[in-house]
Amino acid sequence: MLGVLCACAVVCLAFPSVAFAWDENLGYYPPMDFAGYCYPVCHDDAAGIFNAKGPHGNYSATSGKCDNCHTVHNAPSDSIMLLPEPTIMGTCFTCHDGTGGRGVYGAIAARGLTPGSAHRIDVTDEVPGGDALTGGMATGTFKGTDSSLTCTDCHSAHGANCVAPFQGERVRNEQAGYGYVSNRLLRKLPTSGDTTVTVYGSDWCLACHKGRTSSGAVHNHPVDTIASAAPGTPFDVGNVAVLASDDPTATTVMSGLLGAAGTRRNGGFLMPYPRTPQQAGHAPICQQCHEDARDAGQLVGDGSIGDTTPTVIGLPDGQTATDNPRFQTFPHEAVNDNLLLETDDNLCMNCHPVAALP
Repeated sequence: MLGVLCACAVVCLAFPSVAFAWDENLGYYPPMDFAGYCYPVCHDDAAGIFNAKGPHGNYSATSGKCDNCHTVHNAPSDSIMLLPEPTIMGTCFTCHDGTGGRGVYGAIAARGLTPGSAHRIDVTDEVPGGDALTGGMATGTFKGTDSSLTCTDCHSAHGANCVAPFQGERVRNEQAGYGYVSNRLLRKLPTSGDTTVTVYGSDWCLACHKGRTSSGAVHNHPVDTIASAAPGTPFDVGNVAVLASDDPTATTVMSGLLGAAGTRRNGGFLMPYPRTPQQAGHAPICQQCHEDARDAGQLVGDGSIGDTTPTVIGLPDGQTATDNPRFQTFPHEAVNDNLLLETDDNLCMNCHPVAALP
């Protein structure tokens, strides 16, 4: 066992091109130790005990994590910050490459499909909806090549100053369970943000997409934010009104967008009409329209009954077309245009039944 870990550590410290992590193609970790897992030094703490944060947190004077990504005397000549690759994106993709590192980009194409949209990194400084006054395109100065958007504009590589942990969509990870809660290394203050945001929700997205707030204007769909919900508590991915069950019901409960911890449901993506007391005075959050593509269900009759389509997630990632959702790649890439949950009227009818149209 010790020899296996030492071998892993040597390869890891040499900047691997394929990471020792979840294999998107196999659907499990490479079988490199007795448990079918590989815990190289980058995922151990100082005592050699598995640490889910890996190189992305829990630094101390006795930890030995820095040299997993930085090399003081042997970095490539074109390196920045003594990293193994010439760009931040290239360094991140040393592990998170879509094959061995819990695919960030590339999982959809690896299944033979063409991504419908993606957050582009290292190629553009343009932000759709980034102009706070018009809701149109804006440009920003980011950390990537030629000031383009890159991974660390949204993520904190060292796990510092991150939003509160939340239950996200993805379950294919080292904990391999529906109750997976993490901050996803999301910064409280993304590069182009003006205000620190402590929870993941609409206000976090608006750090870049400033013109999507609406704020009473007609050029954007209203979203629930700190400002729009005042003086009440705004909705976020951990606190939003969701349908109480997958069965037809007009009852909502306050929960995480994807259900209570330990569950997975699509009830957060439908808003029954008439609105329930918990929904009064609130608009949807960004993630109720933009998430991993799926069949969320529909409002039926006069809109007072929500009929949700259950979540089904199998293994390995994306191989089973009947999974709902099939891919768990949001907000990096998606099979639908504009990172949308559903398309065309099918999306609108999640909240606006025909009987309620003006």
